[in-house]
Amino acid sequence: MNPTYLYAALLDVLGYRQLLDRDLGTGRLDFQEKLAEALRIFESVNEAVFRVQAISDTIILTCDEHQHFPEFLQLLRSVFIAFLRQGVFVRGGVAYSRHFQSGHLTYSHAVARAYELESKLASYPRIVVDKNIIDMYAIGRDLPQIRSRNLLCVENGVYFLDVVTPSNWTEVYTYAKAIHDASLQALMSDESAFSKHIRFERYLLASPSAPSGATGFVGQIKVS
Repeated sequence: MNPTYLYAALLDVLGYRQLLDRDLGTGRLDFQEKLAEALRIFESVNEAVFRVQAISDTIILTCDEHQHFPEFLQLLRSVFIAFLRQGVFVRGGVAYSRHFQSGHLTYSHAVARAYELESKLASYPRIVVDKNIIDMYAIGRDLPQIRSRNLLCVENGVYFLDVVTPSNWTEVYTYAKAIHDASLQALMSDESAFSKHIRFERYLLASPSAPSGATGFVGQIKVS
């Protein structure tokens, strides 16, 4: 079987190890239940169009038809919010490249590139879209429109999925604030983790969907 080209998204559940350890420490299955509830988003997915594989803290989704790519991005938006609703952030990458799968063998440049985007460019809770996809759609007249559907943002030359809309901004803000407030103790002196909340808050407040007068929820600098 020859390799085909497809879209691949790789999502990483942030804080997975800490949340797993918390379940071990309490003897409860709170995190497991939250994961199970978030993953229910895939129960209604058309498996003939989108394929999903969830392993530990990693979720891989693929789509092999250009005509369904806008739906693919909308599905990723729904997945992001499904995890957010359970108090969990995810980040990821989306790539388009070669992919070969036969039986138990998977050989995929698309998945490898999606992982590279997630690990090197996502940097905070967001889903980065490969610049090669943006370039492909800029010259591909026969490809479905994505730039006009309010699906993408760009910051410092990095394109990523816009997960907020005018109808869900308040919901996303509320859940992001709840994650931050519940993590205050763990965030203390952890600049890397703290910066993820700052960057996501900045994204929310900069969104055209943000209501007038919206304010941040991350702690402000104090002079002592």
